[in-house]
Amino acid sequence: MKIETTPRDDHQVKIVAEIEPEVMEKFKRQAARKISQEARIPGFRPGKAPFDVVRRIVGEEAIEKEAIDLMLEDVYPQVLKEAAVEPSGPGNLEEVISHNPPIFAFVVPLMPKVSLGDFHTIQKAYELPEVTESQINDVIKNLRANYSTAVPVERPAEEGNLVSLKIKGTLVEPAEGETAEIIPENTLQMIVGENEYEVDDWPFEGFTRELVGQPINETKTFIHIFPEDYVDEKFRAKTVSIEATVLSVKDLQLPELNDEFAQTLGEYTTLAALRDTIHQNLAETNQRDYENGYFSGLIDQIMSTSEIHYPPHLLQDEMDQVVHTLEHDLEGRKMDMPTYLKTINKEKEAFLEEDIKPVAKRRLERSLLLDEIARAESIKLDPQALQTEVAGVIASLQSDPEISKLRGERAQLFAQNLTMETANRMLNRQVLDRLKAIATGVIIDVPAESIEIVPALMEDIPSAEPANEPALPEEAAETEPTDGETAEDKPDQV
Repeated sequence: MKIETTPRDDHQVKIVAEIEPEVMEKFKRQAARKISQEARIPGFRPGKAPFDVVRRIVGEEAIEKEAIDLMLEDVYPQVLKEAAVEPSGPGNLEEVISHNPPIFAFVVPLMPKVSLGDFHTIQKAYELPEVTESQINDVIKNLRANYSTAVPVERPAEEGNLVSLKIKGTLVEPAEGETAEIIPENTLQMIVGENEYEVDDWPFEGFTRELVGQPINETKTFIHIFPEDYVDEKFRAKTVSIEATVLSVKDLQLPELNDEFAQTLGEYTTLAALRDTIHQNLAETNQRDYENGYFSGLIDQIMSTSEIHYPPHLLQDEMDQVVHTLEHDLEGRKMDMPTYLKTINKEKEAFLEEDIKPVAKRRLERSLLLDEIARAESIKLDPQALQTEVAGVIASLQSDPEISKLRGERAQLFAQNLTMETANRMLNRQVLDRLKAIATGVIIDVPAESIEIVPALMEDIPSAEPANEPALPEEAAETEPTDGETAEDKPDQV
């Protein structure tokens, strides 16, 4: 067998292999027997027709085509071995260059290659912000707002009032063929003016402040020019006439802040106990948010001095995973992908290229980088710690009726997937801890007895935000070190 290899720019290799003619002849005869088994050859039992008879009936071309299929199954592994190529996935037969002699051209994806920069020189202080009294007070403000009593009043709206509002919006100068209506007439409730309830203005910043002093049943018209970078694409750079009619005004009366109020919120005996729980929750949130940014920045620094190469199929696989996660999220919102694409006014091809692909590319490259750091630092996983973690996860799932129904092979497959998923998450956490130790100058001992688990592609996808549209997986979440961060657990982000 003669082999010629040519590297390609997309981290694949073209292999041209010339096969010995006698090998091709052997497979042609196998192909003829197979054809005669599957097709009726008059006068012969299945598989017993002579080669020349089969060739006369089905033709040389049909036999050669079948022979090539049979031969590639047998010869392709030998081609890879002689070419000294380790593939990352199935190769493709690009071209049959010649039938006599048999010469074939294959395109084979190579294993990813990561050349790390000197990440041991990176310095980045870890300064976790503390929870402030102001943060705790803000949470309590919102809790009080949720339990407030809305009392109708017969007067114009004042700061902090809850108003029922009829609103509609039309384009001032719609383009040819463009529908003028951009905000269909609907009724909604808003807290108006400057208030303490952390409520965002819609449809534009400062809208509710314009409603202060507006009497009931009075209509007010606003002309607003939306910026080109507005979050909702359909409003970008549009001039819109918005009509708002106040239908009712209610004064929000907050509950008194005392132990009794705390007791209405759960198993809290005192207001102090409630504040302690809020403090703990905020501390966990602060750490998660801070570490998202900290590790994201750290990995970006390492990536800027590293080289990462991979074949196209790995990026396509990651894109498929991102799409699968988004579809899972949409399903939970009673929506499918075609409907979602209509809401964001995008064709599927453009959406995949402009929205899905950048997220998948960033996730894939960060994952490959972390994999390589794990190998470079000889980071391994303690089998006892893994066993304990998996046992804890399984125990937490016992109450799930769907999980409890699993039996036999399905139960075994679930346990295997859970173990690998947990191992990947734990090992990724160790990699991040090592990077943090290097960046802050702290030394971490490597366990003497451990097992090596090669991390799979990171699948850390944050849960869906309660917004108007689902989102693609956030890039920062790929480095999130907290527990329970798998793709199936967390659908989200565009």
